Amino acid sequence: MRMAAARCLDVHAHHVGAPVIDRVNAEGARHGIRVVTSRDGATRLEVGGRLTGMPLPPTLIDDTARLKWMDEAGIDVQLVSGWMDLAGYHLPAEAGQWLARVQNEALAEIVARRPDRFAAAAMVPLQAADAAAEELRHAVQALGHRAVQIGARVEEEGLDAPVLDPFWRTAEELTVPVIVHPADLSVPPRLRRLFLHILVGNPSETTFAAAALLLGGVFDRFPRLRVLLVHGGGCLPYQFGRIDRGRVAAPPMARGPVGNALERYSANLYYDTILHDDAALRFLIGRAGADHVALGSDYPFPLRDVDPAGTVRRIRGLKAEEMRAVCWKTGAALLGLPLPSEEEKS
Repeated sequence: MRMAAARCLDVHAHHVGAPVIDRVNAEGARHGIRVVTSRDGATRLEVGGRLTGMPLPPTLIDDTARLKWMDEAGIDVQLVSGWMDLAGYHLPAEAGQWLARVQNEALAEIVARRPDRFAAAAMVPLQAADAAAEELRHAVQALGHRAVQIGARVEEEGLDAPVLDPFWRTAEELTVPVIVHPADLSVPPRLRRLFLHILVGNPSETTFAAAALLLGGVFDRFPRLRVLLVHGGGCLPYQFGRIDRGRVAAPPMARGPVGNALERYSANLYYDTILHDDAALRFLIGRAGADHVALGSDYPFPLRDVDPAGTVRRIRGLKAEEMRAVCWKTGAALLGLPLPSEEEKS
């Protein structure tokens, strides 16, 4: 059921177009990427010797099923991002850029087919910051992408590493929001049991990434960056004070170069709504402000919010203007989409 008088923009969803599979089948081998089909017919992709964490869900590709779900869930527009299992940060730079370009072109195709329903977030080869900056510029200026999605780290390198500054500089220059999403195909078996790599590992990785950005001085170097942290920001909103305390209480050899109290950088940070906990989401909106929280679904994966609009509608004490912000205005402002008032005037 659609929320009355509220448009809904989903800022966290994933898509792998059929052209990606076709291109991998045709050209992927020379880049260390191939499609692998098991005896039971399940399809996975092998990226630089690492298999995707799960078989390729048909709904990741099926545009008709996606639109049907969006209509049923009351989602007017969806930001489609690549599958982070295909980030390929362990690949050589040239192969990584090829894989990012293939995905970005496929994302542009779905937007071109339905520009009224979709916008796109780019993939970039973050293991090579100059190439990532180049790919981001191409995705935004040539393909029309409105955001970029990156992993929470680059193998064992944190997001505050100075080597990544060319990427951050370009994201700031192009004024595109950066969506930080965990990506790792080398998770050990002890973490894969009980789905812990998703249930606990993903929020933990997001927390590590956010803390590195804050304590590592990235927002001092690039003060106009806007970063959206998925899965409600991991643990960051609920441990913000502890992380800030570490800024001054950590041993000198372990302190980062951040120049100010971390609260100063709150304006740089945005969050989605995927917490599966009404009380936690209410806290997040109160902590960050409705103008820094945007609706998300994580479609089409198992841990998605099946009724993201309903999730926002259920939050007790949420004012109508806060509801409109979370459902549309915050995400629209991040992506440069029209606000409802602007549409009404047109």
